[in-house]
Amino acid sequence: MADDARCPDCGVTLAEADLFTGQGDLKVRTETDEDGVLAAVGVAKALEVSPRRCPDCGLVRFYAEE
Repeated sequence: MADDARCPDCGVTLAEADLFTGQGDLKVRTETDEDGVLAAVGVAKALEVSPRRCPDCGLVRFYAEE
């Protein structure tokens, strides 16, 4: 995740934020474009999520990390 991500509303650099789930890390499941055995049964990639928040307006954005 780029450290210079900016808030689309304020233009301020987004700060790192922690996300509490109570059951481990939050992940995003993506569609797979592979032709392997796992793709045949519908298994997609799981990407970790990196939350960022705007210190001015409070907007929170989530970025999927490859």
